[in-house]
This record gives sequence, structure tokens and C-alpha cells, in this order.
Amino acid sequence: MPKAEGFSLRRRLFIRLLGVLAVLTAGLFLFVSAYAQRAADAAFDRLLMASALSISDTVRVEDGRFSVDLPYSSLGILAQARRDRVFYRITAPDGELVTGYHDLPVAPAKAGVAGASGGDPATRFENASFRGMPVRIAVLKRFAAQPELGGWITIAVAQTREERGALARDILANAFLPIAFTVVAAGGLIWFGVRQALAPLGSLERMIRERQPHDFSPIAMPPPQEVSQLVQAINQLMARLQSNLDTMQTFLADAAHQIRTPLASLRLQAELAIDEDDPDALHRIAQRVHRNAVEASQLTSQLLNHAMVIHRSEALKPEDVDLGALLEQVFQRARAVAGDTAIRLDIDRAAEPATVPGDAISLREALTNLLDNAVKYAGPSGPIDLTLTPRPDGRGLRVEIVDRGPGVPDAEKRRVLERFGRGSSAAGVAGSGLGLAIVSSVVEAHGAAFALLDRPGGGLVARIDFPEAGGAAPAGGGAARALLPLLVLCALLWSPWAQAAQLITYPAPGGERERLRIHSATDRQAIEPLVLDFQQLRPDVTIEYKDMDTADLYAEAVATPAKGTAETPDLLISSASDLQVKLVNDGFTQPHRSALTDALPDWANWRDEAFGFTFEPAVIAYNRDLLPDAEVPRTRPALIRLLRDDPVRFGRRVATYDTATSGIGYLLAAHDALLFGQYWQLVAMMGNAQARLACCSGDILDLVERGEVLIAYNVLGSYARARAAAGAAIGIVVPEDYTLVISRVAVIPKTAPRPQLAGAFIDYLLSPRGQEVVADRSALYAISSGIKREASASGLRSSTAAPLHPIALSPALLVFLDRLKRERFLQQWQSAILLP
Repeated sequence: MPKAEGFSLRRRLFIRLLGVLAVLTAGLFLFVSAYAQRAADAAFDRLLMASALSISDTVRVEDGRFSVDLPYSSLGILAQARRDRVFYRITAPDGELVTGYHDLPVAPAKAGVAGASGGDPATRFENASFRGMPVRIAVLKRFAAQPELGGWITIAVAQTREERGALARDILANAFLPIAFTVVAAGGLIWFGVRQALAPLGSLERMIRERQPHDFSPIAMPPPQEVSQLVQAINQLMARLQSNLDTMQTFLADAAHQIRTPLASLRLQAELAIDEDDPDALHRIAQRVHRNAVEASQLTSQLLNHAMVIHRSEALKPEDVDLGALLEQVFQRARAVAGDTAIRLDIDRAAEPATVPGDAISLREALTNLLDNAVKYAGPSGPIDLTLTPRPDGRGLRVEIVDRGPGVPDAEKRRVLERFGRGSSAAGVAGSGLGLAIVSSVVEAHGAAFALLDRPGGGLVARIDFPEAGGAAPAGGGAARALLPLLVLCALLWSPWAQAAQLITYPAPGGERERLRIHSATDRQAIEPLVLDFQQLRPDVTIEYKDMDTADLYAEAVATPAKGTAETPDLLISSASDLQVKLVNDGFTQPHRSALTDALPDWANWRDEAFGFTFEPAVIAYNRDLLPDAEVPRTRPALIRLLRDDPVRFGRRVATYDTATSGIGYLLAAHDALLFGQYWQLVAMMGNAQARLACCSGDILDLVERGEVLIAYNVLGSYARARAAAGAAIGIVVPEDYTLVISRVAVIPKTAPRPQLAGAFIDYLLSPRGQEVVADRSALYAISSGIKREASASGLRSSTAAPLHPIALSPALLVFLDRLKRERFLQQWQSAILLP
């Protein structure tokens, strides 16, 4: 038998003994928590200061102004904290911004306040809020002196606190674990001691527990002195329970007697009616019985009908219903029971064929209730008109029942549509208040509109507007509807103007219920197989796809107002991973997390907001008809030698990205400069050969395919592979010294109207099915290690011995987007490749 709930002496004593221990434990917890936070801050503050120091080493004066060449290591250090956002700001002595985030808050140093390095006021740390995020800021001042220009440069580097919090929690958990174990062990020992001390109460407990349910006699066992008052209270309680039980039994007996009395009276009245010989008296009795029976029957019928229409509405399987024929049935039935009330039916020929998709039984019940109400409440006031006409806008049908009764006041029109709701005009008229509720449920299930309107001159207009709908589908209609989106798509693909259009709409194959808007810097031929396959899984989704370049995509995302509009994209996809990372870092995106995003490699998922779903190598492409395979360079040093040894042959016959206009070209060039010590020599050799520059992979490959250039450097392998598969004489070399790998990155804008649908598309891209489409049909390379195709990360690793260097999604990419860094890099690149 379960123990009764209540206070336990053992538990109360145990809690009191643990009270002091709990207070001490709480004190220790607060101390360890504060220590953990200080330790985490100390660890990450060193990283912040190291970042600021590395920046300070590159401060210089050029052309009469301060300049900074932001080193990759400055933000690469902070990128070790994978979830933290990073911001920086460098200001001149006069407060003018040199580079970085102009709105990063940096408080002026207080006079006499020591800094972080042994009282040095040139360094300090601050806590602040930036763009709604708590940040820790390291501020470093460095004195720069030049003729006629000098002063203290302020370098501020900020980092959000996610990783600090995680480290502090980890320190707290590990430091507090021994304390928690000690508390638990002490609690167990105290509990054991309390049980032993209270063991004499065990026999009393067993006596009470083993009592029979109806035994309310006093406890006869002498209790221990400490609980004697408790035992006395229990005895008093049992006495009161016995008294209450006696009272309840008396009440039940009296209630049974009182119930038998009216039943006996009803039986007696029935017997008197049987023995009544007076026809008038019997007639009056029969009328009362009949009236009561009719009202009860109507109420029961209305309740059952209301339940029926609700059930049929929830399980509605629309069929074409002829409204004209249905109104004729309702009209004939009502005329038979309307008595002297005139009912007129008018069906406008312009409304034929008057078919709507729905359930005939439910519609008949709704129309019958409306007509019955009109007869019941307004019958004596004049004829009732039942009409079927087209809607004034020509988009659907309208059914109206017009009477000349008292109508319904405006204040009551909403209430009479509720269950058991009746208006003041129904006073004195028998009814259940369910008729209009039935009508409202049926109309809502059919997607129609129901309104009660005042009739000019007095009376009520009950109006149902059915939406526009076609007739019954002919045989094979379902197949025709399924082929319609494909026919539209074919028309778009073959239309000359569609080739130049930026916005492409893929209609939902199964009828639109949702719409997904994607803005992407990916060729339509590469993304289209993924879009169409996603619609096979979600046939109710229409997808709008806008092809843009990487710079415009970023600029539009930053310029989008805080509140999204109908034109706001739900998903952004770009190969410029640095720009996508900056969107995440600056708070323009929102997170999405699933088992599929968790399975991504760390380098391809940043903050659960930026997700790489492809694995595309940067390769050397060449014309196979004009350049023998034996002469093709397999490494960058080999390419340098080839261009240096035969400059005449390769004059104007080498191509690469124009880093000034191509986002992906700039990203690849910046990483080449980091990894390849002879990179600037390579750029100079291409400049000496008067290399052809283009913004896009397609334009570069066009030059190779036409034979205008022999070699293209750093082209995306996905596009080159697609050209080769289509029959172009294009060869592909994966550089053997190292191969850069980029990933197309998907992010969900913070202003996305449909983030859940965008997340579903990201999950599809990362799913085994989506990755198979990437590898087999999109000409891109799949990132999933489970895909073993040639165009996949696994296939690429197995087919080449070249070290693969994926460009990781992290704040370190922000270095290349720094204004001064980019200007300096482009100036150096253009001076090397654009020879005078």
C-alpha cells in the first residue's frame, strides 16, 4: 500500500541537519563560479591581447596617413574560439577611423587607471554590448611617430562571450564535482544516522500502515513521547472520519428516497393518464407530452447534426457538388413543411454550371438549417427568397436566403453563430441555438464566407460566398496537372528572354501551399537539379530562385530592412564563404540546427548559422587539343617555370580570375598568398604573359574551350568538370603541391519570412539524397563522406595525392575583407599582373 503524503519526521530532521551544509555548499559554488569566470576571462584575454599586439606591429604611416596591414594571424588566433564573433577597430590619434567597425564602443581611458600589464595604462580590457551582444574588448594603445605626424593609435579587438561562458561552465563543472560528491556522501551518512535514531518509530508506522481500510478505532499502542501528540491527533482524526462516514451514509439513504419520490410521481401521472377518459384532458396531456418530446428530439437531433458536420468537416474529401440541384432538394423539402409561408427559388442561368468542391451532405444540412430558421423566425412576415447567382466579381458563386422577419441586431450577429447562441429576436420561439453554428462550421470547412446582413426595408440576408473552383477533373486530369509545372519549366528554359532573367520560378508540382525564395551566387544549371528534387519531397512548395553575383548578394543582405517584405529571401547561397561568414559575424543571419548540420565537419559549420554543403577544388584547366598532357604543369612551381621558359607561346593565352571583381577569385588568391611562398612570383609570371582576366568561372572556361587560352589557373573544379562532361576539350589538373577547396555556403537571413522552410532546404542539401544529387546531377562536389562518387570529397581524396586545404568557415576570413587589407592586396596584385 502506498505511503500517505505528508511531513516526515525523518525527512524534516534530515533537511535541518543538511541546512548548514547546503549554505556552505552554496558559498563554495559562488566562489568556484567566480573563479571559473575569472580563469576563462584570463585565458581569452591573453588571446585578445595577442591579437591586438599582432595588429599593432603592422601600424605604419603611408602617404601622410596612418595605415594598417591586418595580419591573418590577428583574427586567426581568435578563430580558435569557434563560436565567438570577432570585431575590431583601429583609430588614429585624432579619433578618425583607420579601419574596422566604426561603431564598436571603446570608452576613453580614465586618468590614473592602470591597465592590464602591470599598471600600464596603454592596455586595458572592457565589457560592453555591441549590436545586442555582450562582448569583451581588449584596448591597446601604440605610439607612432613620423615627421609632422605622430600620436597614440588605439587598437580595439572585441570578442563575444560564448566560448568564455562555455569554458567557465566547464571549469565550474570540473572544480565543483568533488564538492558535489562530498555533499552527496555526507547526505547519505546523515540520512543513515537519522534512520537509526528514529528506528523506534518503525513499529508504530507498521501498525498504522497495516490497519484495515474501515478500522477507525483509536491507536492502542503507547506512542513514544516525541510523537505522542501526533498519535492523539491521528486518533481524533479517525473519530471525525467515522462521524463523516456515518453522515455520508445517511445522506445517500435520504437522496435515494428523494429520487424515488419524483419517479413514483411520474409513474402515477402516467397511470392517471391511462385511466383518463376525458378526451379533452387526454388531448391536453398529449399536446404537452408531444411538445416536450419534439423539443427534446430537436435538441438531440441538432446536437447529433452538429457533431456530424464537425466530423465530416475534419475528414472532408471534396467532390464536385451541383449547388443548383442541392438547392432544389432543400427547396422542395422546406416547401413541404413551411405551411403558409411562401418560399421562392431563383437560380440565375449565368451561374451554371453551379458546381463547387465539397461535401453534399454537409452543405445540404447547412442550407436546410438556414431555410428552417427563416421559416421559423420570419415566416409570417412575408415570402422567403432562395437565390443562386454568380458573385459580383465573377469569381465564384453566391447563395442568399432573404426573409422579411425581425432580423438580427449587429451586436448579436457574432454571438448567434456560436453554439447555443440565440438573439433577442428569438425570444418565445422554441429552438436550440445550434442551427447557425452548424452553418458556420460547414462554410468554414468549404473555404467559403458566411455573413448575416440587414435587408433594406427590414429583414435578414443570410449570404454564403463560395470561392472560384473548376468542375470535376476529366480522366487523366491528375496527370495533366502533374505535367503542368514541367511544361511551364520547359517554356521558361527555351524562352530566349528567360535565359537573361534573374528571377526564376519553379511552380509547386502538387499545388502551392508554401513559397521558398532563394538568392544565390550559383549557376542555375548547378542548382536546378537540387530544386526539382526537393520539390519531389515537398510538392506543395513553389521555389523562387534569383541568380546574383557574390558582391550583390552580400550588399542586398546587409541593406535588407529589419522587417522582411514579400521580396525578402529565405535563404542565401554563395561560394564567397568570406562574405557569408561576415554576414554571420555581423548578426545578419539566424541559427538552424539539426542532426544533419551537427554531422558537418567543424570547418564547414560556423555557429550553426553558416553551412557548407559542397567540396569544390580550385584546379588548373587546360585545352586538351592545344596543350599536350605531358606539358601540363602539375604544381605551381611547374606553372611558374612553364610561363618563364616560354613567354611567347603563352602570351595572352593564360587566364585567371580578376580579383578586383571576383569574390571567389579574391578569396582563392588571398589563401594562395598565405600558403605558397612563391605566389607573387607566380602572379608576376602571369602578368608577364599578359594573362586574360575574367570575373566568373564560366567566362574563363569559355576562353579555354574556344582555344583562346591554353591554361586557366584556380578555376573551380565543379564548373570545369561539368564542361568536360558536356564534351568540351577541357582537361583538369588538381595541383599536387596543395589544392584549395571551397564550399558553397548557405545561411538563413535574420529577416527571412520562412526560416523553417529554409532550414528544411538546408537539411535536404546535407541529406544523403541531396548529396547524391550534388554529386551526380548538379556538377558540384558533395561534401558528405558517405558519398563515394567521383564528384565528392571521398572521391577527390582517393583520386589525388595532393594535400587538400578546405577554406574553413571562421572569423579569420574577415582579415581579407578589411578595407585596408583588401586595398593593399589588390594594389600589389594589380601592379604584379597588370604590367605597364
